[in-house]
Amino acid sequence: MIIDAYDRLSAAVADAKAGRPLAPVTVVVPGHGVGRDVTAHLARTGGLANTHVRTLEQFVEHLARPALAPRAPLRYPLLEAAVQKALLDDPGVFADVADQSATAESLAHASWQLCALDVPCPEDANPLVDGVFRIHRRCIAAHAHRFHVQHEAYTAARERLGEAGAIVVFLPCEEDPAARLFLEHLRDRTVTVDVEDEAAPPGTLVVHASDSDDEIRAVTRLVRRHLSNGVPGHRIGVFYAAEDPYLVLLHEHFGRAGIGFHGPEHRSVGDRAAARSLLRLLQLDLDAMPRRALLAILAEQAVYWRDDRGGVLGVRLAELLTCHEMPIVAGDDWHKLTTVESASPLFRTAEQLRGLIHALRGDLAAVVGADTWSDVATGLTGLLGRYFRPTAGDPDDLAVLHHIATGLGDLDSIAPPPSPERIVGAVAVRVQAHRRTVGTGGAGVTVGPIPIGSGRSLDVSIVVGGAEGLLPFVRRDDPLLPDAVTGFGQSDRLEVQYRQFLRTVAAGRHHRVLTFPRGSLRGGGERVPSRWVLPTLDALTGIRVGTTSWAKDTDRCDHVVIVPSFDAATQNSDPRIGTGAASATEWRLRALAAVPASRRSGLLDDAVVERGMQMRSDRLWGRFTRFNGNLASAADLLGVFDEPIAPTSLEAWVTSPYVFFIRKILHAEHLEDPDEVIGIDPLTRGSLIHEILNRYVAERISGSDGGRTRLREIAEHELCKARAAAPGWLPQLWERDSAAIRHDLESWHDHDAEDRADGWAPIGTEIEFGGADRPVEFDIGAATLMFRGTVDRIDRHRQGRLRVTDYKTGGTGDYESLTADAPTAGRTRYQLPVYGVFARATADVDDPVEVRYWFITERYRFAAIGYTMTGDVFATVRDDLAFVHRAISAGQFPPRPGKRYCYTTNVIGRLGMQRWWQVLRDDPQLAEFAAVHADESEAM
Repeated sequence: MIIDAYDRLSAAVADAKAGRPLAPVTVVVPGHGVGRDVTAHLARTGGLANTHVRTLEQFVEHLARPALAPRAPLRYPLLEAAVQKALLDDPGVFADVADQSATAESLAHASWQLCALDVPCPEDANPLVDGVFRIHRRCIAAHAHRFHVQHEAYTAARERLGEAGAIVVFLPCEEDPAARLFLEHLRDRTVTVDVEDEAAPPGTLVVHASDSDDEIRAVTRLVRRHLSNGVPGHRIGVFYAAEDPYLVLLHEHFGRAGIGFHGPEHRSVGDRAAARSLLRLLQLDLDAMPRRALLAILAEQAVYWRDDRGGVLGVRLAELLTCHEMPIVAGDDWHKLTTVESASPLFRTAEQLRGLIHALRGDLAAVVGADTWSDVATGLTGLLGRYFRPTAGDPDDLAVLHHIATGLGDLDSIAPPPSPERIVGAVAVRVQAHRRTVGTGGAGVTVGPIPIGSGRSLDVSIVVGGAEGLLPFVRRDDPLLPDAVTGFGQSDRLEVQYRQFLRTVAAGRHHRVLTFPRGSLRGGGERVPSRWVLPTLDALTGIRVGTTSWAKDTDRCDHVVIVPSFDAATQNSDPRIGTGAASATEWRLRALAAVPASRRSGLLDDAVVERGMQMRSDRLWGRFTRFNGNLASAADLLGVFDEPIAPTSLEAWVTSPYVFFIRKILHAEHLEDPDEVIGIDPLTRGSLIHEILNRYVAERISGSDGGRTRLREIAEHELCKARAAAPGWLPQLWERDSAAIRHDLESWHDHDAEDRADGWAPIGTEIEFGGADRPVEFDIGAATLMFRGTVDRIDRHRQGRLRVTDYKTGGTGDYESLTADAPTAGRTRYQLPVYGVFARATADVDDPVEVRYWFITERYRFAAIGYTMTGDVFATVRDDLAFVHRAISAGQFPPRPGKRYCYTTNVIGRLGMQRWWQVLRDDPQLAEFAAVHADESEAM
């Protein structure tokens, strides 16, 4: 047992002091955690006075520092920079891949291992190994006057062992060949306190769960159980076989459970907003300055911009400006910001964005174009000071980045000259290596990899991830530095791992728990217990447990706990791992699971959960309530008809009331990303053709008729404007689409000429109505509806008749049922009758007005669909408008998704909306609306 080793350590220290309590003694321990335990044990048992407890690394540094001063230890980032320079100067066998970052990383890793060893290059070494030794020797020799390597520290420490006094080595477990050689050298002049690993006690409990997530939930319950039983947190340790996924899961579940712990942070500085933003800035194309990349950086909120007047650039306004008001992709598009008018509400945003682009280009160019690393350090420090601010939750990251930036100045004469790629690489390797610890050592549960627990003195030791493939971890032979060169092969590494595993398990005086997952969070296959866990299963069951039959062999063992699933573990507590829950959420789930679904309402004193349960129930059973579009309780707040409304808005409600609510009442719209719009979309195409025809027809009305030639001129002008406003359009797609538009316009001119020959002449184009001077009202009996809109065209026949035309560039399918008998196409179309009312009032005529949709493309053969506004038509339209008015005023916005693609629908969840509507459509309150769509397929 480990505790026996601690007792023997006390005796060894007492012997070393030889009756002199203040005699100096150094205790060399395998880790910082063990060092704390040794210090506490010696304080309780005597012998701590003038006893120095150090890890092997600390002990070597303590002895070697005076001998090697003023040279500093060579750090890995500096070594990698030196390797890059050596590859640049004389790549040798690595010439073909010298410019690849992976080459420098791999060589630096091999050189780092050689820094701890004094081994010659084998005489029969292959060219790769010989190249590694050549690069290594070159790097070390070039900087030997400023830095020393680990091997030199080991050598100096051995030479000064006589000055160290009495030395006790406690539980040695060397992790690398250099440490093993040094410990072997110490054995002749030190006292070693060790344990027989073969006699290590087995685990007292084994837990297996469906996956790693459920495994850590079970561990959380187990830790809470021990804490509630009075075990201090610092006497409990949880150690994982693999950092991924266990470190993140432990942070997540211990955090939710309120368990304080001490261990490594689950994210490095490089994984957080400030470092990510800095690296992204350094990788920006300064000439193009891509809008999407820039806004993504600003959205992280680590980078900000304050203008000369103290105003901070708003990311939302910048996105609105560059996506909607003035689409920008990159490069010359940024010059558009100078065209924003001063009266525009986004003028200030445009000024701020221009200032940011200009300043960033200059400051980043100074960094990535610097000639020396000292200039890079100065530029990065200025960049951090000018553009960066602390982020919520990570306030210290900015100080870390300042320290890293300042340190880059040390690379002069070590690394190759700076380049954009090398600067990014230098920053990246440093931020990824910087990982803090959370909690306070000696307070709270210890969390860390298995080596951290080796030799600890705890009451409860828990090892997680004990599945084959995770434990042991097998590393492949490195072709750049084979095991035969280092003298530390795969078998040696497995031996060290096994010893650390046994000592970590044995660290628990009273409870030794092993856990493993039966499956993977990433899917694929089943896991079996590790070969190192099987001896514990043998001991607990009293039989030989098979590798493949382990589940059957351990089924009835009281010391093997099965966690079937998250649901089962939540509803059925197991006293062996604790009857409590792993989090407050599990307590609530357990309370709900204890009663039938019909009795769960009101069970929890949690308004959010209650509303969630009610929402799920209403949608599942088809009840028309506030959770699926019934806003009757707030209908007086809607105000849809308080102002003039567009008839197309009423059509949008008929198509999908829920989407109407999202867009027209909540005003939640989607901003198209200019980078993703690679070709002209149907809406833009229609607007473009409308504008061309509007200009052409307006000139005709004013008396200037330039004919086909003028139509072509207007078309070319508008096409050029549209192309300039849409920088993301691909040239080949634009050529195709613009050619199709020109062809349709030529054909339109022919049809329009025929129309003119029949006696029709335009009297108005793009006529807006709905303002104070042009109200359009429709009396529906219960109310008077006010409308607004824009009529594409009004013509007068030589005989005096009026005709209203609405251009359509899409298909005829949704309009074919439109007739005088069905003027709203079954309560779905309201544009034409409203336009007809406006035209009649404007022209002050009594004759019926003709209204039509004109499909002005070759594809749809310039078809016209419409009717004449008679008294019967007015009566039908009045009734149909009353239907829409009643439903909207009553707050009815049921979740019918509509037949066509709709971004809003897809964000909400198209399939979910379809299911809601299928169960909701038979609700009596929606009978009138459901009848409108009764004949339509709901397959959608």
